[in-house]
Amino acid sequence: MRFGCCLLLMELFTFPAQAQTPVKDSLALQLYAEVYASLIPDKPVTGKRPGYFYNYTSSNSAAVNLALARVFYQRAKVRSSLGLMAGTYAKNNLAGEQPWARHLYEASIGYRFTNREQVWLDAGVFPSHIGAETAIGRDNWTATRSIVADNSPYYETGLRLSYKPGSQWYFALLTLNGWQRITAPLNQLGANWGMQVTYTPNGMVTFNSSSFIGKVKDNDVYKTRIYSNLYVSAWLSKRVGFFAGWDFGMQEGSAVSGSYAWNDLSAQLRCKIIPDKLALTARYEQMNDPYNLLYLPEVRPDLKFNVRLASLNADWVPRNGFLIRGEINYQTSPQPLFFRQSTGVHQQFSAFLIASYNFQFSK
Repeated sequence: MRFGCCLLLMELFTFPAQAQTPVKDSLALQLYAEVYASLIPDKPVTGKRPGYFYNYTSSNSAAVNLALARVFYQRAKVRSSLGLMAGTYAKNNLAGEQPWARHLYEASIGYRFTNREQVWLDAGVFPSHIGAETAIGRDNWTATRSIVADNSPYYETGLRLSYKPGSQWYFALLTLNGWQRITAPLNQLGANWGMQVTYTPNGMVTFNSSSFIGKVKDNDVYKTRIYSNLYVSAWLSKRVGFFAGWDFGMQEGSAVSGSYAWNDLSAQLRCKIIPDKLALTARYEQMNDPYNLLYLPEVRPDLKFNVRLASLNADWVPRNGFLIRGEINYQTSPQPLFFRQSTGVHQQFSAFLIASYNFQFSK
């Protein structure tokens, strides 16, 4: 079995937790909210998008996807963060957590061991080290999330030891409660591990590798899962950016079947039409999960999950803090995985209008 690779991309919100050389005490606050309206002409009988999505899930209606309040405090050798959230994302993605944890975006505390170099030990709940997208929509190039983003961890709980020797390299080793888990049985503690390596040779190119090896529950039996994500993000010019990623997963099967695997390929192209005001992003993705390890089709459980997705979105910033996004989204599969009312079909078209507001304060 292979121990894999990779992590995150894009114009990520530079929250103070990522500041590399703190020189004084800092306090930061973020208030963020995003609402959306969706249109699926096929009017699926479920009233929702396919079940493998956890963001913008309602169809032909409007809702709040995420409302978030985050605070971060940092001194020379100590940092802490707390984030509370509500919305359909929290309801869908944290449904398996204990009730007290379902509105927790993050809660962590960290200690810095050295003065010259960035060596931190963080403990608690924090955004996942795996994946090219975050739960905060405005941090991503695309308006909606990819299939692989919604089916890999957005958050994780445990200990993270990180080392950043300079401006180019970042290393992290993690011991986790599990695959996107806040609470976990005591007998699973220490059974899940993660690793991350990021190389940024300049401000235009980023290479990242993140991986996970641990246990996931399958019919009351814990089975080994190995996951790897690799990506490269590059700005080809001041206006044009490119992203390519590959995700690969492998999970323990039965004594007869050995192991099962799935993979995802994705690419994005972003163009800033008017810098800081108007941008376009085109995306293509192909997810193949023939053993339905991540998702069991709603139309018929015996169908194999194999989906291609293409989308085009436009982003407009009318004023500071506000972002308006529109997206057209097309999915197709050799299997009838989508609903046209109550009938299984091979394709689905959808459209989205998303509005968000972000407020930041720091001192």
